[in-house]
Amino acid sequence: MIRRIKDYGKKAPCRDAHKVYIVCEGAGTEPDYFAFFEGCSSNLQIITIPPSDGTDPLKLMERAKDMLLRENHTYTDTPDYQHGDTIWFVIDTDTWEKEGKITPLRTFCKQQNKNISDKYDEVKPYRAWNVAQSNPCFEIWLYYHFYDNKPCADEIDKSKSFKDFVNQSINGGFNFSVHPAYMESAIANAKNNFALKEGTLDSYSTEMFLLGSEILKFTKRELDKLKNKLG
Repeated sequence: MIRRIKDYGKKAPCRDAHKVYIVCEGAGTEPDYFAFFEGCSSNLQIITIPPSDGTDPLKLMERAKDMLLRENHTYTDTPDYQHGDTIWFVIDTDTWEKEGKITPLRTFCKQQNKNISDKYDEVKPYRAWNVAQSNPCFEIWLYYHFYDNKPCADEIDKSKSFKDFVNQSINGGFNFSVHPAYMESAIANAKNNFALKEGTLDSYSTEMFLLGSEILKFTKRELDKLKNKLG
C-alpha cells in the first residue's frame, strides 16, 4: 500500500511560511484533497476552512469574514498581505450562478484587494482574495488529474451524477492519499480545457489550476519525488 506524502516526512511550516487560506463548500472532498499538501514544504502553510452554516457562496463569504476579517475574528493568525498570503474560495457552479450568488462573491474579493492597496502603501498590489470556481463541481478538477480532454456528455448521462461519473472514470476512484501528487498534470489539463461562455465558466471548466499553480510553486520538488516512487 502506498503511503500518503506526509508519511515520508511531514514538514512543519517555518515562521515566514507562505499561507494559503482555502474557504470551501465541501466538508469532506475538498479538505481531504488539500490535506495532502499540508507538510509538503516548510515554506507553505495551507489552512482549510470548511463551511459551518450552509455552503452557498454568500454564506462562505460571511464565514471568511467571521474567521479572518471581523474585529473578533476566530483565527488569530490572519493573512499577512505584506508577505503575499492569499485567500481562496473554492466553489461549485451548481445553481449558485442562476441564483446570482457568485457575482457578489467575486465583487467582494475585488473590494478586499482594493482595500489592501488603499491601506498598505508598502504592499505591491496583488490578488490576495480569489475565487476558484468549478463547473459543474470540484470533481472536474479531480478528473483532470487523469484526463487531458473534457469528458464526453454521453458518458456522463449514463451515470447517476457527475461525481459518480468521475469515480467510475478513475480506476478504483480518486485516492486522496496518492492521486493529488499528479496535480501538475491536472493544472495543465484544466488550463488547456478552460473556457468562458458569455462571461461565465463553460461546462467542464475549472479555475482550480490557478490555486493549484500557487501550491505547486512550493511543493513541486516533493511531488516529483513522490511521483518517482509511484512509478
